[in-house]
Amino acid sequence: MPAQRGRRRVTPKDLLTRRAPAEPRSPGPADPGPAWYEGAETVGAAESALPPEPAEDPESPARPHGDGPTPAHPDGDRPAALAASGPGPAPDRPTAPVPQEGPRPMATESPEPQAHGTRPPAGGARASAPATGTAPASEGAPRPDRAPGTARSVPRHKVAVLGAHLGGGMLAAILARAGIDTVLVDSPHDADVPAGETTVPYTAEVFELLARRYGVPELSALGHFGELPDDVRRTSGVKRSIGFVYARPGSRVRPHQVVQFNVPSEHGESHLYRPDVDAWVHRLALRHGAKAAPNRPVLTDVTGEAGDFVVELADGSALGAEFVVDMSGPDAPLLDRLGPEPALRPLRHSSRVLTAHLRGVRPLERRVDPGAGGTPWTGGTTQVVFPGGWMQLVPFGEDRTGEGALTSVAVSLDAKQWPQRSASPEEDFQHLVRQFPDLAWQFAEASAVRPWASAESWQYAATRAVGDGFVVLDRSAVRCDFTLSRDVTLTAELVHEAAAHLIAAARDGDWSTERFRPLEVFQATLIEHGERLLRSALTATGDFRLWNAFCRVWLLHSMFAALSLKRARNDALATGDRPDQWRELGRHRGAGLWFPVYAGFVALFDDTDRLLRQVADQRLAPGAAAERIFGQLRTASFVPPLFGFGDPADRYYNFTPLKRLKVLLWAKRRAPHMVQRVLTPGATVLPSVER
Repeated sequence: MPAQRGRRRVTPKDLLTRRAPAEPRSPGPADPGPAWYEGAETVGAAESALPPEPAEDPESPARPHGDGPTPAHPDGDRPAALAASGPGPAPDRPTAPVPQEGPRPMATESPEPQAHGTRPPAGGARASAPATGTAPASEGAPRPDRAPGTARSVPRHKVAVLGAHLGGGMLAAILARAGIDTVLVDSPHDADVPAGETTVPYTAEVFELLARRYGVPELSALGHFGELPDDVRRTSGVKRSIGFVYARPGSRVRPHQVVQFNVPSEHGESHLYRPDVDAWVHRLALRHGAKAAPNRPVLTDVTGEAGDFVVELADGSALGAEFVVDMSGPDAPLLDRLGPEPALRPLRHSSRVLTAHLRGVRPLERRVDPGAGGTPWTGGTTQVVFPGGWMQLVPFGEDRTGEGALTSVAVSLDAKQWPQRSASPEEDFQHLVRQFPDLAWQFAEASAVRPWASAESWQYAATRAVGDGFVVLDRSAVRCDFTLSRDVTLTAELVHEAAAHLIAAARDGDWSTERFRPLEVFQATLIEHGERLLRSALTATGDFRLWNAFCRVWLLHSMFAALSLKRARNDALATGDRPDQWRELGRHRGAGLWFPVYAGFVALFDDTDRLLRQVADQRLAPGAAAERIFGQLRTASFVPPLFGFGDPADRYYNFTPLKRLKVLLWAKRRAPHMVQRVLTPGATVLPSVER
């Protein structure tokens, strides 16, 4: 049985009783003129302040230069195992990896791992409901001393990664590929905690970066649906569109209040059925040299100290590790070592969430016409948006037009506008859909396959992330909203940054706490960006005009992030195996981005955020804010004019081959220099390009 930890740890359920300090509000409505004008020249000023555009030598690849202070960050961290095999892959395609052979304790190797659904029961693991956290221990009691790991004879490893889900599996594969002795450990809730299931073009580029930088080419398949294994494709699904359907309580959806973005075909975005995807990534980690305990028992506790940890397992066995990466979840065993303050804090802007997998969901296109410019809603991810929240629909499988298809449903609600009506999440959901005639029709015959889960204060963040001999990352440190693919994207971003720091630490033999402080800051910065995005999105739901404007800025964010990251990656790969090869990646540039990006776009994102805060504080009317955003989209020099982002009536984004060629011509003749660089060969706007 695990040792009783004395100090009570704050879990998502505990966050219900805590209130974050409210943002300062103005004493009353301000004059609409000054409020509307606030930040009005931000984008133009940011663009005019840029230095003159340099003449570019087409024969030599230019390297973008970031701005702002550079935090401590691992440079030249290409794995030694990769450096020994040559200069690395060319920018066009990752080469097949050569798994590193090293000393492996046979006792910890596992045959073909079982999928999570067939894993043995947890036994002595900490019991916890999927969405509400663990039962509290005694408040304020002193933490018991940890038994030294050397008191037991256990298999020893350099790094233990706790949490055998998508993030933990990817990180373990990368570390093992780099020649680091890594063990991947299952946690009690890897399978039953709801997780993100969709990607966007930017997510695909982060997966591609993981594959290229760290020599694990299989990871690129997570962003390119056609490259996933056959069994994963059958249960998952290609994502051809991102649709937004605006609904009002008591009324049918109005035909002109829908927006649809059709995803560029070269991405082949995905709906990820997580049980099968996570199991595949686990197998991938073992294939690249990571270890796992036989039969995959879940962890129950972590004892010992830095350099000598012992991971206790539910079957009575144990594993040793010098360093631990805890990605196990909100009841993570290392959270209570981070200090006297609460381990988890509620975010200032949060929502309550209901999730389930259902069958019998009627296809929405039978009730709500996508319009002449659209495609069936079941071909992609659909967000049904309404004042104070949204419902995300993610269909799985090859045939998604029938009522027998499996559909993931994730509802995000502002608790002030949509208070909890029932202790049962399913009854609460039924009360919600009865308010909307189209949703009531769609879910009339639906039944849950994966049980409903819910939490009032869904979003949380760790107060700290770095301790003596360990880091707390991903689902142990943050839970964010599923909408707009933030969950999966955040996981991929954190794995990329964590791998760089861990590989550099192994190379230098320096596992000190201060070595990982920049990783803690990086994670906190992404959490802050996710909180801003959620706050802006919830505010925008109050009026279709405002949502119509906001979702276009979000799409531009994903497009520019994907294109800019691709350019930064290819620039880095073109430099060869240099110590500072990846120097430009990992530095905060604003708008949640950590690679060179055009400053005018960051200003547009910030200006949109300011306008939405004014709407939330009732200092600006939603219609005025929407017109302000559309005005920016019409006049900004970096927005391709042919897509109609600045036209509220142009509600369908279709990226045809003809439009791609027109964008290329526009980029060469009129776009700012840095925008031109991301839209020319090497970017995703061309029909046939290198990865």
